[in-house]
Amino acid sequence: MMFFLLIWSLSALGFFALASSMSKHQKQIFGHELDAGKTRAAAACGWVLLLIALLICILSGSVSNMISYWLGALTLAALFTGLCLSYLEAKIKKIAIATALTGLTAGLIYLFCSVL
Repeated sequence: MMFFLLIWSLSALGFFALASSMSKHQKQIFGHELDAGKTRAAAACGWVLLLIALLICILSGSVSNMISYWLGALTLAALFTGLCLSYLEAKIKKIAIATALTGLTAGLIYLFCSVL
């Protein structure tokens, strides 16, 4: 369960960052459009987070099973992000922080349990 929460939260944060790189969602999240440098940084951050989630999956088991696992988590993360942007746009920053804390907690628990 902790592994799923780790992969899901990294993917959801990646999607939040990718949404932050789109002008429509910038207006929703920040109230104004970001400059070009911040937009590129948000897009790069989003892709890096998605790739980190994929790499963690690939390194944790057989490649074919873990890519399927990542795609499942990716689907749920995209659905979560889309619903948050549609219905909870005023609370999106708090949701992103809670998602980051969930991922951090799940990652630490997964790390400590795998070491023991």
